[in-house]
Amino acid sequence: MASAFQNRLVGTIILVALAVIFLPEVLDGEKQRSQDHFENFPKPPAMRTLSPAESFPIQEVEEAVARKVEIVDEKPVDEFGVIPKDDGSDEMEVLADASEVGSEDVSDAGWIIQLGSFRHQKNVRELQNKLEQAGYRTFTRPIQTSSGLLTKVFVGPDLEKDNLQKALPHLRELTGLKGKLTPFTVN
Repeated sequence: MASAFQNRLVGTIILVALAVIFLPEVLDGEKQRSQDHFENFPKPPAMRTLSPAESFPIQEVEEAVARKVEIVDEKPVDEFGVIPKDDGSDEMEVLADASEVGSEDVSDAGWIIQLGSFRHQKNVRELQNKLEQAGYRTFTRPIQTSSGLLTKVFVGPDLEKDNLQKALPHLRELTGLKGKLTPFTVN
């Protein structure tokens, strides 16, 4: 009997194994297979060969935009009666008489305010018009420097130094220029 039971048991195991293996295939039906579709992309354009970049000429640009400033350390020919102090400071000393100045003639004609030196006559005229509209008396003098011909603009003259000293703040506000009080000389 054991052999009949064993034969049935083995047969049942084989049938279950076959059912487990083949039954899902039968129940699923026909299988659909998917394939990956690859698109053909166009070829990339041909690469151009680039030449190496040249270095940027920084020094040439700086030289082109830099404003050349010539510092002139000379006394203008029309500035009499004012000399640098001997003590090494940047202050100026006003000389009292012609013997201290040299061969130039100095008169006690009063005081003036030197406002500036200009290369262009248009700037001179504009400044003089502005000053005269504000009630100041003006005059100009041409001076020759190593950088060329300039025109100095002056306010005055006035016999009283204090009158012009008091006018300096108003002149600075009016013109934006820092005036310099100097003795008026007649050459």
